Amino acid sequence: MARGSQSDDDYVRERPAWIIPGLVLIGVLTFSGAFLYYYFGPTPSEILGLDPRASAADRKIETIIADRRFLIPEHYTRYPSQRSGGRRTNIDMHALLPDLTPYGSDLQERFIDNSADSDVIYFTLAETATPLSSARRLKDIYSKYLAAPEPEQDRAGLQRFAFRDDSGYANQDLLVGKDDEERMVLLLCDRESVLVDSPNCTRSLLLGSSLDLTYRYKRSQIGNWREIDNAVMKLVGEFETREPVDELQGPIFD
Repeated sequence: MARGSQSDDDYVRERPAWIIPGLVLIGVLTFSGAFLYYYFGPTPSEILGLDPRASAADRKIETIIADRRFLIPEHYTRYPSQRSGGRRTNIDMHALLPDLTPYGSDLQERFIDNSADSDVIYFTLAETATPLSSARRLKDIYSKYLAAPEPEQDRAGLQRFAFRDDSGYANQDLLVGKDDEERMVLLLCDRESVLVDSPNCTRSLLLGSSLDLTYRYKRSQIGNWREIDNAVMKLVGEFETREPVDELQGPIFD
């Protein structure tokens, strides 16, 4: 019996008093950390640089899109993932009208403004595998969905076409004109409605055989469409460089 009692003592051990409170504390800390990360931590997109985040740096980023080379100041770019330079399929940018002012920390409130009177313009350079001129886009795509073949005159000096209500372009207008180089201008503009209280206007045009430029701004700015178009074209032209560079080197600091 003594031997059996001694054997039982070998298996019966007293637990330290701190184990259960310690486990409870670890559980609380783990839950709190997960809760705080869920609501306040960076998302996977933010970690990968896929969410917009403005930069005030003015160093130049060298990039090739389609067959064109650009040196783009960082404070025009929107996404961190596009700031490494190199060959890209697209790069997204923003600025303030009317002078296309780049981002600065003192301009934060204006850049995040999405009201109907916002003066932010978004523009993108992108490689395209299906290049369409504005004339072809009008003929092959938009003309099939117009409510009437004849336009009305818009106050901005453009011709305005309405789309059929049963089309994918319902609640939008197509504004047509010509820019200073006599190229066709197509502006696809949202109509203000209960669901759309801050309508945009968007233009896409070909800059080359496989390079698209797209920009959009608030419809309240449409009266200055020609000045805006000239400013965007001038700025993009200043970004383009034909200087020979041995290899792509990302941001350029000199």
